[in-house]
This record gives sequence, C-alpha cells and structure tokens, in this order.
Amino acid sequence: MLAREDLMLLDDLGSLSKDPYRFVLWAFDWGSGELEGETGPDEWQAAILISIRDGLLTINQAIQIAVASGHGIGKSALIAWIVLWGMSTLPDAKGVVTANTDTQLRTKTWPEVSKWFRLFIAKRFFVMTATSLYSADPAHEKTWRCDIIPWSVNNPEAFAGMHNQGKRILLLFDEASKIHDLIWEVAEGALTDENTEILWVAFGNPTRNTGRFRECFRKYRHRWKTQQIDSRTAKHTNK
Repeated sequence: MLAREDLMLLDDLGSLSKDPYRFVLWAFDWGSGELEGETGPDEWQAAILISIRDGLLTINQAIQIAVASGHGIGKSALIAWIVLWGMSTLPDAKGVVTANTDTQLRTKTWPEVSKWFRLFIAKRFFVMTATSLYSADPAHEKTWRCDIIPWSVNNPEAFAGMHNQGKRILLLFDEASKIHDLIWEVAEGALTDENTEILWVAFGNPTRNTGRFRECFRKYRHRWKTQQIDSRTAKHTNK
C-alpha cells in the first residue's frame, strides 16, 4: 500500500506527462539549499522545454531538436531535466544517452543527471547507478529505464532496436557534432514505432563543417527544430 504522500507525487507526475517545462518548475526545490538563488530554467532552456511540450500534441511525428552552442550554457542540466521528466511521467518509458566520448558520457553528462536526480523530489520511485536510471519497482526495472551507451562504429547495433511501441522513447546526444554519422543512421531506426512518443535531442558545438549534426541545420532542417544559442546570453556563462 502506497503512502498518501507517494500517491500525491504519482498524481502530480502523471499530470506533468505532457509538460516538461512545468515539470522542471515542480520537480526541484528552487531557491533553497543547493539551488539557493536559482528560480528555474534559463530562457533558452525554457524555450526548448516548451517546444517539446508543443511537439507532444502530434504523437505520430517524432520530436527532433538540435541545439548548437558554445560551452557553459547549461545544456547538461537540460539533458538531466529531460531525462528525469521523460522517465518519471510515463510508465515503461525507455531512454538512451550517448556523447562524443565515453569519458564525456561518464564524467560530465551522466554525473549531471545524477546531481539533478539527487535533488528530484520524486527520486524514491527510481534507482540511479553509474550507467542507468530505472524503476524501483522490480517488475518494471527492465522495461522502464534509461541507459548510457558509449557509441562505436564497430558496434552500431547497440543503437538498433530502440523500440517501445505505444509508450515513450528518449534519445539524447551530447557533444553530437563528434558522433559518427553511422550512429545517427542506426538511431533513426527508433523512429518507426507508431503511436509512440519519440523525442530525439542533440546538443553540440558548431565547430565542424561536415557531419550529421551540421546537416540538422542544413540538409535535414525540415526534420529538425533547431536552436543556436549565443553563450553570452546564457545566465551562467562567464562573460
């Protein structure tokens, strides 16, 4: 039997399944403790969360968002919020997070997810490890999870089979400009499920003049919602 507080948290989570922006405002104790002086997402982060919310209105069209920026704007925090929202507000959601290198993934991207998980008011429903976030319910720990997966051109199959018919799929690329085109091509196979919420977000530095990340803004711009963030406008960058 779940405690009354747990039932209230679950009700709140369910009500936020289509609104990641409102989720972020709800999910953390803004202004207190480690978040003293913080009031919520930066303007550019809020714009992307709202873009995801609006994209959820059309379930049979994958939401694909590419964000080009410099360093220090808060993209790792945004990745963490998207992971926590995506996994906690819809049962049996599945997610994969990757980055340009295994080192980036394990020492930068995933530790930021771990930090925000520690601050998450509903963390009791999940288990966080060095490589995964999954349901604390043993009956769902295999079907309701997000994993970090280092990519390899010698093993692209690790990104094949990302299917979750009728539920939700999250695919997040960090430092995406340095992820091999083959991995992008294999990842596209996850976009074929019908009646499934599919969210693919790629973050990268616009430092390369070739590759699939660059083509999100050119050849494939009809498929992607793109954002280019000037680091000087982000509130936490060292001006």
